[in-house]
Amino acid sequence: MSRTYAIAMTRPHQRFGFKEHISKQLPKGALAWALFVMAFWIGLAGIYVSQVTHAAPRGDQLQTLERQIAGLERDVTAMEDSIARQSSMYALTERATGLGFVEVQDPQFINPASHAFVRR
Repeated sequence: MSRTYAIAMTRPHQRFGFKEHISKQLPKGALAWALFVMAFWIGLAGIYVSQVTHAAPRGDQLQTLERQIAGLERDVTAMEDSIARQSSMYALTERATGLGFVEVQDPQFINPASHAFVRR
């Protein structure tokens, strides 16, 4: 029998110098740990997918709320501008004139600190 024929007739585990098949040499605990680690990683992947699917609608809700906030801020700015225009001196003068008040042409003031007022 030739040497190549003898090598071809040997089993793979014998060719590498193992006494038994490789799967029989692994302790049963190692297989259990491998299954546990695989289940752990699958569980982590499931948790990740769950978080992503719950976070996506929340992100959409946050964007909607931010758009509403921006709209309300524009409304507040417009109202503040309107209040500033209505309370300006020109607007107040126009309202007073519309109500019948007359502008004083030559006002005269009395200084009460100098006791320059008339007593009756």
